Amino acid sequence: MMPRTHSSLFAGPALPSQSVGIVTGLYLFLLVIRDFWPETLAQLGGRPGTLAFLTAGLACLFIGTCVIVSWKKMMMKPLLVVLVLLTAAAVWLLDQDSPFRALGSDIGGFATHMALFGLVPTALLLWIHIQHGSFFWQIRGNLAVAIPAIVIALCVMGTHLADYAAIAGEEIAGAGDAGAAVTVRP
Repeated sequence: MMPRTHSSLFAGPALPSQSVGIVTGLYLFLLVIRDFWPETLAQLGGRPGTLAFLTAGLACLFIGTCVIVSWKKMMMKPLLVVLVLLTAAAVWLLDQDSPFRALGSDIGGFATHMALFGLVPTALLLWIHIQHGSFFWQIRGNLAVAIPAIVIALCVMGTHLADYAAIAGEEIAGAGDAGAAVTVRP
């Protein structure tokens, strides 16, 4: 049995690039939707089919996007790190009910949010070793995942997004008629 060296002790697991793209896409999907679903469920509670298709379509859109950038020549890790950090920051800016806002300071809450939802996943992305196949195996694998994911997302958008937009539009129009105040964050 070979003793573990310093470099192998801290080396992360080796994962195929498509797997890293899929997991990153799912993480971004779950991070973005945590505030999206309570309102969506309230609006689409009577239409479980539309809710299920919308969920699948959005998940496929995130997965397809992350797998598309899963290329060694495109500098996959930096692109995924930027996506994770930008998404975490965007979720903070759009999330009015974040538990971290209760900390009293927007800077402290933002730092906590970014550490948990941006820096921890970024550290994991940087820790793992990504295995890339030869150019033709890589293109075949990426297309085998990304094309069906994007086609599913486009089909859902084409068939169910109109239902969701109509329901959301009715609620927005109803809120405007009731004189509800709209809060806009800078």
